[in-house]
Amino acid sequence: MRTGILAHSFSSAFTIYKALEDMPGQELLIVLSPSPHRSAGTARLANLVRLFLTSLKEFDPTPLRLLLTGRLIFLGRPFHDERSVETLKNFKLDVGLHKAGVIYRDNTINAFRQGILNHHIGILPAYRGRSVLEWSVLQGDPVGITVFFIDTGIDTGSRILLSEEIDISGRRSVAEAKQYLFNLDTVFFRKSLTLIDSNQSFQLNDGSGRRYFVMSKLFEGVVEELLKGELR
Repeated sequence: MRTGILAHSFSSAFTIYKALEDMPGQELLIVLSPSPHRSAGTARLANLVRLFLTSLKEFDPTPLRLLLTGRLIFLGRPFHDERSVETLKNFKLDVGLHKAGVIYRDNTINAFRQGILNHHIGILPAYRGRSVLEWSVLQGDPVGITVFFIDTGIDTGSRILLSEEIDISGRRSVAEAKQYLFNLDTVFFRKSLTLIDSNQSFQLNDGSGRRYFVMSKLFEGVVEELLKGELR
């Protein structure tokens, strides 16, 4: 299976790469698109600096090997640009792993044989959108992670590959709890790719839940107290 890790930053993509590189049957590539706030030249230079620093700090030749073997791909334009899409198609990728701060368009999603996977820190279909961890805690519902194939909507992709409740007891703040869940992306992407290899059937994201938005500071304060165990 040819899998592309989609990101703006080499550092964030390389963390995923290192967690998955020993998986049998996986051919991993890193695909970097410029950040929306940077030019293509500046973005590439910044990522090359990150690449060399990572190689030096960790005494690891892998970043340089990725560069020299063509498995590190620099796109000069956003993921949805037709030239970027053509580049993705030329690499004949089966699956994309979402690690970029964008909402993908159909032309990018369709460049992958099976689609693009997202690691969502909420239980679908119940919790779509923003601040879903906070809303789950406030309403007394389970917190968890869902990995699903995206579409162009907000957490509306119909094919759920994996959904699990996660125990966040002992996490004393919203920031700590969210970072803990975000850091599980390597674990859940690995599980998900294994399920794809085993032809696991999909769960249905049927749209029965609701879309949540950024929680107000007032409600977030209540969630902080709940996490600390100071509200009963």
